[in-house]
Amino acid sequence: MRMSDGELETRLQLSIQRALWDLVTPNLRAIAVRIESPVIHARFMYNEVSRSEVEIVSEVEAYVAADFAPPLEPRFLPVSVADAVPRSLDEGEFWVYRRAEKP
Repeated sequence: MRMSDGELETRLQLSIQRALWDLVTPNLRAIAVRIESPVIHARFMYNEVSRSEVEIVSEVEAYVAADFAPPLEPRFLPVSVADAVPRSLDEGEFWVYRRAEKP
């Protein structure tokens, strides 16, 4: 049985949020996701991306991949977005995580 787009989005949000347990660092500003079935793209926006955070993103990607049977394929990418730069969504993305920030 095929999932509707809304069901997939909800399951994906829950999967990513669970995968983040104990892996959110102070540098993580937001996570934006776009589904282009069968690929799931996620941008992990950090102030600066450290080696440790690259490993964290890879770990989260593996947890999410385990939650979904092929053909869905997560492709998660850590990106640097300095505090001075506003967080924004690219076309087709939705927020999965956003930390509180002063305007």
